[in-house]
Amino acid sequence: SLKASMQPKRHVFLDQVRGYAIFGMILVNFLGMFRVMPWMLKHHHEGFSYADHIAPLFIFVVGIGYRLSFQKTVAGEGLHSARRRAARRYAIISGLGLLYGGFNIFVSVWDALMDIGLSGLLALPLMHHRAWVRLGAAFVFLAIYQALFSLTGYGDWVIEHSINGGPLGPLSWVFILLSGTVACDIIQKSPGKSMVALFLIAAAALSAAGWLLRTEWPGIKAFWSFSQFGMSAPFPLYATGLCFLTVLFFYLLCEGTGLHLPLLTTLGKNPLVIYLLQAVLALISGVVLNRDMGAPAALAWFLVVLGICYGAALYLEKSGRVIKIG
Repeated sequence: SLKASMQPKRHVFLDQVRGYAIFGMILVNFLGMFRVMPWMLKHHHEGFSYADHIAPLFIFVVGIGYRLSFQKTVAGEGLHSARRRAARRYAIISGLGLLYGGFNIFVSVWDALMDIGLSGLLALPLMHHRAWVRLGAAFVFLAIYQALFSLTGYGDWVIEHSINGGPLGPLSWVFILLSGTVACDIIQKSPGKSMVALFLIAAAALSAAGWLLRTEWPGIKAFWSFSQFGMSAPFPLYATGLCFLTVLFFYLLCEGTGLHLPLLTTLGKNPLVIYLLQAVLALISGVVLNRDMGAPAALAWFLVVLGICYGAALYLEKSGRVIKIG
């Protein structure tokens, strides 16, 4: 079920990141459908575009919120209740993913909602463990996915016929979500300069690992796919590195300078509602609008869609509500 609750005190920079991820989804989901738009606003079977940066960031921030919410529930109601609430929440999100994807279990359902839902369920048994356990499990999940991708026919099939790693994709996406839970621990336990240093180290190490694993190692391994379609190891590693860097940017902007963009804060306070709203608007737009329209017309329609989403988010903010799955 959906619950409305009064807005608790929050980290402004995390609302900014959530809002940026939502803004990015509106941008790429809407403008990416038009043929006139540049390469960077679209997903591709090989390579990393701006569009490919958005869904990983959204799931990374979900991981941060997941850890915060889980800890709060454990402290107030106990571990059993925290697990029950999380299982219910991510099962419902998975159900919404099925509905959004039209129950097409091979292609359409493997969008962000389903990947969040199933990744959340995969991560659940680990949520009460220390950060190093969660991080280790994240690499195990990713290694299992990579083995299935490379050593069976699954990799060729998923790139040709599905999206976001297909039915096994959550094994890869959960790496990003669990990395977000580790980022949460760093934010809580190592604020200030320590957080900046740890985030920079994580960003550099993971991004470099993604590029290194992508390349061919003569006599050891072939070139590995680098695409959100395939979700093989180079992509989530590199994307997670960028997630650490993006969160760090907003932390420095908000905490270091006191600056923030009100648009992003508003969008970030009700991410589930605005995600669903923009998804519906993108589906309707894909049916009624001409994909061959020129850039000025496409940008004008984008501003209309953004305005609708912002208006809904602003109404919820002004009424002091956060609508979420309870």
